[in-house]
Amino acid sequence: MSSLRSFDAFRQFFGGEVDHQFHVDNVVDSTLLINLDLMINMPCKFIHTNVQDNTDDRFLASELLKYEGFRFFIPPSYKLNDHNSIETPDLDEIMAEGIVAQFQDRGDSKDSIAPACHIYGTIPVNKVSGDLHFTAKGYGYRDFDRTRLGVEQLNFTHIINEFSFGEFYPYIHNPLDATAQVTEENLQSYEYYLNVVPTLYKKLGVEIKTNQYSVSLQKKLYSWENRGVPGIFLKYDFDPINLVVEDKRISFFNFIIRLATIYGGIIVTARWGYKLLDKTLILLFGKKFASRGEEKLAGLLDDNEDERK
Repeated sequence: MSSLRSFDAFRQFFGGEVDHQFHVDNVVDSTLLINLDLMINMPCKFIHTNVQDNTDDRFLASELLKYEGFRFFIPPSYKLNDHNSIETPDLDEIMAEGIVAQFQDRGDSKDSIAPACHIYGTIPVNKVSGDLHFTAKGYGYRDFDRTRLGVEQLNFTHIINEFSFGEFYPYIHNPLDATAQVTEENLQSYEYYLNVVPTLYKKLGVEIKTNQYSVSLQKKLYSWENRGVPGIFLKYDFDPINLVVEDKRISFFNFIIRLATIYGGIIVTARWGYKLLDKTLILLFGKKFASRGEEKLAGLLDDNEDERK
């Protein structure tokens, strides 16, 4: 038992222990960044990108994002028609991979005639419930040029390379990263529901603030009789709590106190054990048996003194 307590004291001093706590989010942030990198199997010039939130604030996100035409393909390592499992990363993993980087910013070729579109960039949004969506021209919004695509031109098959909130950490994996959704239907709608939880990691004075999220997906297939807006909808909401994952270690002073208490207890227990054993021997075999070996052994001088007497 004492060995286990000693081991636990050494572990808490040298290795520490990971503590998870939830707190009310009292940090007031009016805006938050969304980092996105996705590809849609339609030409860029056919796609509308908009953000609308609960404050009725709406803006054309396409003015802040980059568009590149390319030929659509799905990398073999991507999850098809699924998303990644939702797990809170380990503290050591975050400390090793929590390197802030600038999100990619390349050229813009929105008017490309390529059959698919690569959309990427960072957009600021109000920190309230909102909806980032990708729709086709003539569906959901009225265009100034009154362009409306034919149904046969719609295809919202897509892959998501990156989707995260807050500062961009390229080595931290998110639930929607490296995922793909494939459809052969033209009037297909994908509605992602994201629940964002601010998460703070703390270890040895280093703090890394991330925004983890859970995700669920609802697919809807529309028809001319059951009309709706086909597209990709990312509906996000922010929890009023935050998660703090902290590496806690006892101080050196407390470490010494714990060791002194443990070893002091061992000494006291040993003394009481010795006394108990001594009394038990006296009760069983008598005082003479318990004190055997304590008599002084006679030497040569003692023998001579006895002869003189």
